[in-house]
Order: sequence, then structure tokens, then C-alpha cells
Amino acid sequence: MRTLLLALLCLFVVVPTMAQDEPAGRTLNAIVTVQLDGLDDALWTKVNARVTKEAHTNVEYVCLTTGILVLRMQQLTVSEKADVMSLVRRLLNDAGVKGRIEFLDIHVEPGIGNRC
Repeated sequence: MRTLLLALLCLFVVVPTMAQDEPAGRTLNAIVTVQLDGLDDALWTKVNARVTKEAHTNVEYVCLTTGILVLRMQQLTVSEKADVMSLVRRLLNDAGVKGRIEFLDIHVEPGIGNRC
């Protein structure tokens, strides 16, 4: 009985880890929702200009009143949500965002094309 419980425990620990491994050459798409402190017209203009320079990245939604920004990022060659967060942080810092960047949601899925 003890061996069976140990085997089941190992199964639950090992299988999810293997399922998360991405095959080589596979890309990911991400929808990232952030809230920015101090998002106004001037900062939005800078953020939008910086995002448009980035290949396969666009703004899906922005609300200046609440500071909410939703980015769609496609064909990413990253493997974890933390990598996506780093990319977004770098992008927003390059655009001149100095305040707090709060990640509200990061949805990552295999890169399967341009879907709505």
C-alpha cells in the first residue's frame, strides 16, 4: 500500500512537469493585462509608439481612467509566464513608464495563429 501511494505521488509530481515542456522551435502567444500608475494621454502616446515598433505585438485595449492596458503578443520564443512578464516590463520601461506595473492576468497558449 505504501509503495502504491508513493508511486501515485510520483506520478502527480512528474507528469505535470513533463507536460509543460515545449518542443524545440515552438512559439507561444500571450494576452497580458496590466495596470499602470499614471497612465495619461502623454504616457499612452509613448507606450503606443513603442508597442507599434515591436513585431507581433499590439495593443488590444486601453483605458486611461483605470490605467488598464491589454497587450497581444504573438510568436514568442519564451517558455514561461515570467519570461513574458520580463518582456512586457522591458517594453514599458523603454516607453517611459516609471510608476508601478501591476500584472493582472497573463494568458499563454501555444502559437497557433491569429485567433480572436
